[in-house]
Amino acid sequence: MSMVTLNGVLVNVFTQPKKGDRDEKDKIQILGELPLEGGGVRKDLATITVPDARAYQGREGEHVSVSVGVFAPSKGTVIFFVNGS
Repeated sequence: MSMVTLNGVLVNVFTQPKKGDRDEKDKIQILGELPLEGGGVRKDLATITVPDARAYQGREGEHVSVSVGVFAPSKGTVIFFVNGS
């Protein structure tokens, strides 16, 4: 599987509660910049499923780099995850 590295500022660490039969999932949110064709940038918030959010707790506001897998289950939807989650 190919991995992509996301770089940005860690803005949130949380656990998504159980939903039906699905287990709780640890997640982090990273605010990054995507370059635009005209030379500008667009800010984008990525929510990433991680195996253990405790590794990120207390690091909010820090610049982080995370290697992630990416898949798109439907048009316009992208899901990021850390391998092993």
